[in-house]
Amino acid sequence: MPPLETEPTNIVAGERRLTALWTHASAPVAVCALAHGAGAGMAHPFLHGVADGLAASGISVLRFNFPYMEAKRRVPDGTAVILEAWGAALSHVVLRARGLPVVAAGKSFGGRMASVLAARQGDEFPGRGLVFFGYPLHPPGRIDRLRDAHLPQVRRPMLFIQGTRDALARRDLVEATVQRLGARAHLHFVDGADHSFHVAGVKRNDRDAGADVARVAVSFVRDSLFA
Repeated sequence: MPPLETEPTNIVAGERRLTALWTHASAPVAVCALAHGAGAGMAHPFLHGVADGLAASGISVLRFNFPYMEAKRRVPDGTAVILEAWGAALSHVVLRARGLPVVAAGKSFGGRMASVLAARQGDEFPGRGLVFFGYPLHPPGRIDRLRDAHLPQVRRPMLFIQGTRDALARRDLVEATVQRLGARAHLHFVDGADHSFHVAGVKRNDRDAGADVARVAVSFVRDSLFA
């Protein structure tokens, strides 16, 4: 699938101006704010693939950088700064959505922080659903440090797209977490995929991997948010 045309823009988060990219769907039915993972910014090929895949199916996408990535720092900002950026991105999307449903999505760290914001805001959270591309349930090898305590406070439908070989989300622990969350949580496994959605023995670049999982997200948005 060829990359779709994107429009550079900016969002304002407090006193910070953050760069962002809009990927427009030709006839949008929803709009998605899409956050990057901890180690790579909004221009990573995986996120290109996700954005193109969503937009090709009617979901316009705003990608944005967190402040630390904008400043070319390697260590993520503190929670307050990250949540301020997430909130600003969602506010920007809501204004441009013109009444269309809004979805919050993110790769790894970006998705987890969206869930933290949703848990804190409760019914005030502007997203109609959340999509996690590789939710980082625990640090590598540290299954005693689950990052799930806030998830029961999220009041929106959630889709967890996980690789079965993800070192940050052991399969049985993800399954148990989703089961505890009940009907509002949905789970899709990519067989053989690691945290980056690379599958051993399969030649596929990051952009194509992003486009593949975007198709799963599209089905969730259309089936769950418009049911």
